[in-house]
Amino acid sequence: MHNSNRFEMKILETRNCLLRPISLEDTPHLFEYYKYDKVVKYLPFKKHKTISDTENFIKLFFLKHYSQGKIGHYAIVFKKENKVIGNIGFNNISSSSQEGEIGICINPLYWGYNLSSELAKEMLRYGFYDLNLKKVTAVTFEDNKYSQKPLQKLGFHYVKSFNKKLHSKKLGSYVKCHKYEMLKKDYIISIKNNF
Repeated sequence: MHNSNRFEMKILETRNCLLRPISLEDTPHLFEYYKYDKVVKYLPFKKHKTISDTENFIKLFFLKHYSQGKIGHYAIVFKKENKVIGNIGFNNISSSSQEGEIGICINPLYWGYNLSSELAKEMLRYGFYDLNLKKVTAVTFEDNKYSQKPLQKLGFHYVKSFNKKLHSKKLGSYVKCHKYEMLKKDYIISIKNNF
């Protein structure tokens, strides 16, 4: 089913989702959300206009990084529907990395399902225990108010705000971002306090 000559990441599971490496078979599902401006607004690429755009993106981004031995993003399979509804992971770190930035992208049709915290909890566990990371970071955007509170609830600490240059059509476009981080020792304390 999945291409076996690429780097194999461990399959993960949450109450509602299965996390597994992305494959070309996922192209239609990823296209379903990468075609929206609101999904790719702050990502380093433009919305996908054709299914071929998504297929090429999977090859050049996900599969290429897997083949280079990088730990990248997982497909988020919503178990109830056996459908890929997004991707989550560390932004292409190596197995020897000490720090990873977590990223998540979910199909807008599933934005009201409250899956982000559930998925982030599993990525934290995976990052700190399986990958032995010392620190996990997350960057949120000023106008995405809903992403900051869950990070704080999970135990992330605010680090700083900064302006990030956008890849958009407008030359000189910037957006205000907020950086959060969690150290492994803080994660262990959070676990003891039942998260």
